[in-house]
Amino acid sequence: MKMHLITLLGFSCIALTGNALAEEDAQFAVGQAKAKVCMTCHGEDGISTLDPYPNLRGQKMGYLISSLKDYKARERSSGLAILMQQQADALSDQDIEDVSYFFSKLGQKPQQ
Repeated sequence: MKMHLITLLGFSCIALTGNALAEEDAQFAVGQAKAKVCMTCHGEDGISTLDPYPNLRGQKMGYLISSLKDYKARERSSGLAILMQQQADALSDQDIEDVSYFFSKLGQKPQQ
């Protein structure tokens, strides 16, 4: 009985891990779709080919979320901030989370 319970718990953990990975993969795909406009300046692979635009690939998710929210709140105003402010205005909080997740995981996941 004890061995059966351990086996059952093991399968439950595997199933939960599988579900979490599937949700992460889904958020990655959603974020990728929402990030298409970002790729114009920041590059399809998150590496910008234009000097004034930073690389976003592998950036920490919290930093990306904070940055987008700061642009939206007009707390960032130097350089090309006006362009980012306009882009951030079009994003919901969920969009910001999804795009930030995508760029934070970019390069860590196999490309589709």
